[in-house]
Amino acid sequence: MGGSTKQALLQALSAAEGAYISGQQLAEALGVSRAAVHKAAQALSAQGYALDSAPRRGYRLAGGDPFCAEAVGPYPAPIHIYDTLQSSNLTAKQLALGGAPHGTLVLTAHQQAGRGRLGRRFESPAGKGVYLSLILRPALSAADAQSATISAAVAVARAVKALCGLELGIKWVNDLYYQGRKVCGILTEAGTDMESGQLEWLVVGIGLNLITSPADWPEELARTAGSLYPGGPAPVSRAVLAGAIARELL
Repeated sequence: MGGSTKQALLQALSAAEGAYISGQQLAEALGVSRAAVHKAAQALSAQGYALDSAPRRGYRLAGGDPFCAEAVGPYPAPIHIYDTLQSSNLTAKQLALGGAPHGTLVLTAHQQAGRGRLGRRFESPAGKGVYLSLILRPALSAADAQSATISAAVAVARAVKALCGLELGIKWVNDLYYQGRKVCGILTEAGTDMESGQLEWLVVGIGLNLITSPADWPEELARTAGSLYPGGPAPVSRAVLAGAIARELL
């Protein structure tokens, strides 16, 4: 089953805003068989979409937290999505060294060894946050790399405001706070041309706590860390929010 059928089905069901569409109507609209519609619906369900199906009524999109490239929405560069990684920045740096283009996005549902500034560990409970790394190839000198961290903080704040209606505060350039607790950290790493001093690439890593609760953190972090919607649910999926942040940065 081609990804185009799955994407077209997702768009059709999203446009219906929760209403049922019959399998026959979907097949005719998409130009495929009803069996292909059924297979595409199964694939979307496997990716985290909450799809309802009922005899004589068809299919409807009921929500869920889909974690897949389709859920990111329109995006101008490659998207790499993983269930778990050691670190999204580590994977993004490997891709950058291999020539990955500007805007390449790395998303993971879980980090086994997420990192913050000064080598600190960034706790990344599975399925509870937005963990992304973005590869940038800007025309900047190494001395100007700090500006990317500032831009990333602003991008997170704007995306959260647009999709969640929440106001985040930016502190110390690379941390964002909500209701007095740290909810987001940013780690920017660079590869430079030693002769020219120009940046070859930047990897901007962002960890945003979406539905994390105090029980998900070690005791020493539970006193200071926070999340946008402790314990959930959140009104926006992780992939949609990640896509919005990345597009703000490009």
